[in-house]
Amino acid sequence: MSGLEAARRRWRRWWRAAPRLALEDTAAPRLPDLLPIRDDDRVLVISPDSAALAAVIAPDNGVALADRPDDADDWGVDLLIGEAWRIPVADARFSIVVIPHQARHWSDEQLGRAMAECWRVLAHDGVIVLWEIAPSRSAAVNRGWELLLGRGARLRSFAEIGRAAHAAGFAWIQTAPLPPFFWPPGPRACLLARKETYE
Repeated sequence: MSGLEAARRRWRRWWRAAPRLALEDTAAPRLPDLLPIRDDDRVLVISPDSAALAAVIAPDNGVALADRPDDADDWGVDLLIGEAWRIPVADARFSIVVIPHQARHWSDEQLGRAMAECWRVLAHDGVIVLWEIAPSRSAAVNRGWELLLGRGARLRSFAEIGRAAHAAGFAWIQTAPLPPFFWPPGPRACLLARKETYE
């Protein structure tokens, strides 16, 4: 490996930790206050770079989902790096699911399947917290987003994400009161939805 490639890898590892979290996922440090997290809660973070975010939510308690037995009841944060529409756990295992800046990578079908899967793995009164870059009313700004994020990015409004959550079974859906995000600059769709099941 060349010196330049090694430097790039070091840069990527450094950026994926605290700096990226502070700039792109500015909401993460507010989550323990927003939710609030109880001692017996299990939290699932769905992101390819979720370790730094998990460390903010529950220092020293983050573990890859594949490394925790399905019947484990101890509190902690589970990390899912794979597909959000295939969560390899039994029903009603989590209290909270966090999805930071992932929805733009999903088709409408994948978003719907991910919401349905989150509903499945959440316990009664469990919540999903999702934030994503939202489209602007300005066509020029949206063209800028396309250049910055790539042509495949699918930006959705809060209403569009909310409809997918409602179709998956979430009845209580609202805007999450998250702080401004520093990077990339622009609007966010921030959703907080709760699962309610009654027999």
